[in-house]
Parts: sequence; C-alpha cells; structure tokens
Amino acid sequence: MGIARALVTAPSLLLVDEPTAALDRACSHEVVRLLAAETHEHGVATVMVTHDRDVLEHCDRIVEMEDGRLSA
Repeated sequence: MGIARALVTAPSLLLVDEPTAALDRACSHEVVRLLAAETHEHGVATVMVTHDRDVLEHCDRIVEMEDGRLSA
C-alpha cells in the first residue's frame, strides 16, 4: 500500500527501505517484481535497501555495504 501511495505522486526518485521485511518468500518476490515493473514503466529511479538477498534477481544494479563502505 505504501508503494502505491508513493507512486501516485509520479516521483522521479523512490527510496524504499526494507519493503520485504515482514513478508514470506513468495510475497517478497512479488512485491519487488511489481516494484521493478512499475518503476521501469514510469521511468522512476528506485533505491531499495534490503537484507533480503533472495530478491536481488529483480534489481538492475546492486551495490553492497560492507564495514561501512560501498562496493559495486
């Protein structure tokens, strides 16, 4: 629901923090797949922060943080 509210304003940047935190695996994949499809369709740059490595297949680019440093 929060993602829909964020997209209705037609933002150019969407920041998403742990969108799958309270979801089971199937729902997690569906949420991230839908998020990716909507942001591609509407040309929105999306930055998602997650600990859920299972959903990374739906991401265009992955940047990891290790020991406080970003790595591509």
